Amino acid sequence: MSTVASRPDVGAACSLLIVQLARGARRRIEQAVAPTGLRPNEVLALVHLRERGPSAQQTLVELMGIDATNLVAVLNRLEDAGLIERRRDRSDRRRAIVELAAPGEQVLSDLDRALRQVDDEILAGLTLTERQTLIGLLSNLAEHIAAAPPQLPDESC
Repeated sequence: MSTVASRPDVGAACSLLIVQLARGARRRIEQAVAPTGLRPNEVLALVHLRERGPSAQQTLVELMGIDATNLVAVLNRLEDAGLIERRRDRSDRRRAIVELAAPGEQVLSDLDRALRQVDDEILAGLTLTERQTLIGLLSNLAEHIAAAPPQLPDESC
């Protein structure tokens, strides 16, 4: 019987499994979030603000891994909905600070149950210990990938 560790293509296969899982999870998250009218990136921005508190826009760009222009569109929609507040940093007026507003907190509280149901559906085949291990591993990978910019191929040849 072959094990995953003995396969020479384990890296590529793992990456493809992650993509497949991400697509399925995204569909389920979009369905869970749809009643709020929010998009997944908007929910992600709100979650980052809840977890980290007021943040500079550039920090959100880095945390979310999206282009600054795309983040501005996300923040504009959230601000128009009254879910966030933006203000100028008193120490550097060029920098915008983004903060979760009370209605944004409420939206996230309402979404927590729906997102837990998505987690339960996706992780149904795992024990509680396996879920905790997976969450730890995914957190480590997310931190690693956020900290390391993608490597571009060497074009000097």
